[in-house]
Amino acid sequence: MQETAGQGIYVHVPFCRGKCDYCGFYSVASPAWRGTYLDAIERETRERAGAFPSRRATTLYVGGGTPSALSPGELGRVVDALERELSFDAGAERTIEVNPEDVTRENLSAWRSMGFNRLSIGAQTFSDDNLRLVHRRHSARQAIDATRAAADAGFDNLSVDLITGLPGQDDDTARRDIETLTRLPACHASVYLLSVDPSTRLERLARQGKLALAGDDELAARFAWTSERLAGAGFEHYEISNFARDGRYARHNTAYWQRRHYAGLGPAAHSFDGRARRWNVAHVKRYADAVLSGAPCFEEEILGDADRYNEYVMTSLRVTWGASRRVLREEFPAFYERARPAWERLLDARLLREDNDHFRPTPAFWIISDALLPGLFSA
Repeated sequence: MQETAGQGIYVHVPFCRGKCDYCGFYSVASPAWRGTYLDAIERETRERAGAFPSRRATTLYVGGGTPSALSPGELGRVVDALERELSFDAGAERTIEVNPEDVTRENLSAWRSMGFNRLSIGAQTFSDDNLRLVHRRHSARQAIDATRAAADAGFDNLSVDLITGLPGQDDDTARRDIETLTRLPACHASVYLLSVDPSTRLERLARQGKLALAGDDELAARFAWTSERLAGAGFEHYEISNFARDGRYARHNTAYWQRRHYAGLGPAAHSFDGRARRWNVAHVKRYADAVLSGAPCFEEEILGDADRYNEYVMTSLRVTWGASRRVLREEFPAFYERARPAWERLLDARLLREDNDHFRPTPAFWIISDALLPGLFSA
C-alpha cells in the first residue's frame, strides 16, 4: 500500500453471540479464537503502522460482527495497540458498534475511558415480533433504553441503525420504527432497505418459498416516506441510507465516499490507498495464523483508470453532494465523454439535478440507483 499522511482506521471484530438471519458480514458465533485474534490484531497494527510515516489517524471505526461482545479488557487490548503505534487527531471521531443488550453503565464508562466518542447502536427495529423473527437478542425496550442511557452517560454523538423490509414488518410497523427514532437522543440514523445476501438464513428461506418479503414498490414507498419524515424531524438525508441532524455526518464513513485513504485491520477488513484496494482473508483462524507467522493475510487489486472512474461515479452518487463535473472532465475525460449522453438523460428525467457544477442525486435516483449506475459506468 502507498504511504499516506493520515487516514481512517477500521478494525473488524468478527465475533457474535449468534448469527442474525439477514447478516451477510463476516462473523463467527463462537468465542474460540478470541485470544489468538487479539494477538493477531496487535501484530498487524504494529506491522501496518510502519507504512504511515506520520503515524497519524483521522478516525477510528470498530465494527463487526459485534465489537461490544468483547469484554472491556479485550477491547482495551485493541485500543492500546492502536494508541501505541498511532496518534489520533485531536477531536478524532472514534466509533464503536454496539448491541443494545451490551449497553450497561459499566460498559459505557469503559468505552468512554478508551476514547470512544460515538456509538452506533444496532436497534434494527423497535418491534419485538420482528426482532424475534430474525433472531436478534435484545428487545425493543432495551434498544430505546440503551440509546437514552448512552446519552445520559455523556455520549452526544449517537447513531441508531434500523432495517426496513424485515420479515413480518408491515407499513405501520416500519412507520412506528421511524416515529420512535425521532423521539430518541440520536443525531444520526442509518436506515437500510433489507438486502437478501447470499448464504444467509434469510436467503435460504426466501429461495425455498418459506418467507414472504416486501416487494420493490413497497420498499420504495417506505424509502420515500422515511426520507420525508426524518427531514421533518431535522435529519438531513445526506447518503442513500444515512441521515444526520446538525451536520453530524459519520466522518469515518464519509471518507469512504470521498475516496480518502483508510486502513482495515482484522479478518475481512478492507483498505484503500488511492492506488489499490486490499482485503484481508475472511476467516479468523486463517487470518490469525497468517499474521502471527509473518505470511500475507490479504489479497490486493491495483485499480485501473476505468476502475477509478467507476468507483468515483458509484461513491459520489451515494451522497447528496454528488459528482463534480470538473473532476469528471479533468480526471476521467475519455470515460466521461463516452457516458455524457447517459448523464444528460438522467438530468432530463430529473433523477439527477445540476447544482454548482455537480451532478446531485435525487431520492428518486437513490431508490433505483442499482439499475441506473451501470449506464454511467465504463465497461
